[in-house]
Amino acid sequence: MAAELVNRVMLTGVGGAAVLSIAALFIGGLSAVVGVAGGALITLLNFRWLARDAVRATSGEGRLTALGFRKIAALLALGGLVACGVTHPVAVAAGLLVLPPALVAQGLLAARD
Repeated sequence: MAAELVNRVMLTGVGGAAVLSIAALFIGGLSAVVGVAGGALITLLNFRWLARDAVRATSGEGRLTALGFRKIAALLALGGLVACGVTHPVAVAAGLLVLPPALVAQGLLAARD
């Protein structure tokens, strides 16, 4: 059940990122598209990594010791995306916003079933 929910959240997030990227193309050009897509990719991969670690921790297979490493990796990826100068920080922040609505929508759909 958890893996299915994670997959649906990822799929919804990718769809949301595609829509935001198209809108960003018209608003801010190619650098905005790269920022939105990069931010969305980082946040969705971070979510998948967190979900995998949580399932492992609750099943007794592993510990949450990688939690700090996951946060550092996400911070470095976001910092690198902004520091490279190709993207605008606001576009990256917009990309980060694809996860919450996808997670809430899929969570509500899962609760309904």
